[in-house]
Amino acid sequence: MGYVTWCMVILLFALCSLGMWRFFMLRSRGTTVVLRRLPAEGLHGWRHGILHYRRNDLDYYKLRSLSPLADLVVHRSEVAVIGRRATSEPEASFLPPDLHILKLQIKNHGYELAINTRGEMALTAWLESAPDIRQERMDPKSLRKHLHP
Repeated sequence: MGYVTWCMVILLFALCSLGMWRFFMLRSRGTTVVLRRLPAEGLHGWRHGILHYRRNDLDYYKLRSLSPLADLVVHRSEVAVIGRRATSEPEASFLPPDLHILKLQIKNHGYELAINTRGEMALTAWLESAPDIRQERMDPKSLRKHLHP
């Protein structure tokens, strides 16, 4: 085999490994959701993925991505639940029946998140358990940033 063939085999192995890692490792540790950014029309923009909570950050991993990094990382203070609705009839054709849709405000953008009841309770608990900003300690870098604009 030539040099190019070996490089292709190694590249293929790396891509398969990344895909398997995302599929098996993340799926077992996160909450399965379907997310779309607003404004969206009809059924467009829905993406299956996994939510993973890390202290003050929420990581969203798209199911059909090979990147080892999260596709969306949001700080707890940047998330607000602004509404809830049932799935529409067209959405019910591809969403599981136990999901309902939360309307979220994330970083001044609107999102819709299709999630089950357990996932909604986990998200709500994570949002409400945030410590008061007055109780959080600032690291020296953040403190300097607030003192010297």
